[in-house]
Amino acid sequence: MLSSWETIGGCGAGTSTGAGGGIKWIGRSVTGGAFQLQTIGTYLHLKDGYNLTLSSQVSRDLGEKWNVGFSVPLLYKYYRDYRGLPVDVSNGGVGDVAAFITRRFGEINDTSLTLLVGLPTGKNDATYKMDPLTQEKQLGLGRYTGSATLDHTFDQTWGLIVAGGTFGYRGGQNSLGNYRAPAGAIYGYGGYFLGPWVPSVGLALQHFFGVDRDRGLDQQVQLWAVAGTLELEWSNDWLAILGGVSLPVGWAERGVVDGTTKKSSPLQPWTAGLGFTISPF
Repeated sequence: MLSSWETIGGCGAGTSTGAGGGIKWIGRSVTGGAFQLQTIGTYLHLKDGYNLTLSSQVSRDLGEKWNVGFSVPLLYKYYRDYRGLPVDVSNGGVGDVAAFITRRFGEINDTSLTLLVGLPTGKNDATYKMDPLTQEKQLGLGRYTGSATLDHTFDQTWGLIVAGGTFGYRGGQNSLGNYRAPAGAIYGYGGYFLGPWVPSVGLALQHFFGVDRDRGLDQQVQLWAVAGTLELEWSNDWLAILGGVSLPVGWAERGVVDGTTKKSSPLQPWTAGLGFTISPF
């Protein structure tokens, strides 16, 4: 069975400059149970710290054409020298939970449309010494979010190609004056079948339709980004495992950081992830 690892939204505040596409399952999956459980852990490397995410997604097919589910992210964010002070800060807990529905199209269900709604379950007003943390350090966005993702799978004798695009409404402005601009991405992935193994590469292009703001002040963001992804998948009848890394490069920089307009590196934070899929009961 062909499947896509749902790198869907609603997984917490994340970072303001992450590229779209990301680590995505494109190879074999597992079936036969009452539902499907996908869990992926990711490490996001920042120049001043790191983010850890453990996201679990539960879904169930409703016939051959429909699938419904939800995802729950657990987040831990660590930052050194907060606001230039000799102090480290961390924030952890449940992020923004999401619910989604997928409709498959075509004679072999090779095209799918996923609509998602993110719920404001993650805490978005954590503070340090009574001062709210900047928004990328929060666990949630404080607003309902939404996204639409369209995927098409080209099934080849040697493997497969997955191409698609996504557009996300990231909540706009919340009660603290934090604003997240909408973003869209197009991407393509190719995987080669080597028995139970599926090595793959991917490329994604993302654009932010505006500059994020933290309590009314523009944040530094590169409006365009391209991300390359390298992945390796393995599966048998009851378990599938995915590992991958993603490195984005950005340009068209806007906004400020730490109150200045100093230029940042085009290399954006890289991500490494490891996940598994099972279909129990």
